[in-house]
Amino acid sequence: MKKIFKEHSPYLLFLCVMEIIITIISIEAFVYSDSLNYSDSLIYSAIGIEKLLETMYSSTWWAFILFTLGFITIMTLTSIVYKKLEYLFISIMGWILMLLLAINIGNPLKDIAAVILLFIPIIVLNIIAYRTEKEKLKRKKH
Repeated sequence: MKKIFKEHSPYLLFLCVMEIIITIISIEAFVYSDSLNYSDSLIYSAIGIEKLLETMYSSTWWAFILFTLGFITIMTLTSIVYKKLEYLFISIMGWILMLLLAINIGNPLKDIAAVILLFIPIIVLNIIAYRTEKEKLKRKKH
């Protein structure tokens, strides 16, 4: 464990752990809710979004979003295991794809700005992780 912290950027490790947690929780929630009608789901009924999810997007859409999130997480983890920045770059591009998928041009400009503001910290954290990991790998080579 100490070796992992010594060889890799703390930003990258934090990012990877958070992505893994979010991905697992999101996928399991999707699997749970997809086996039910949205109105039968205790989770979605409790927070009152069953109608929103039912009418907003299809299960195929949500599966695509979760696949993209899973792919981002796998690429981040792969960049740690193989110590290659190419995988982390693909992960960052995945987050940009997620941003594009989240923008609905039919929504008011205020909603679009809120979505963009939600993704900016995630993308910036990824870029910081990329740069700090690049420095760590460069120092290790010398």
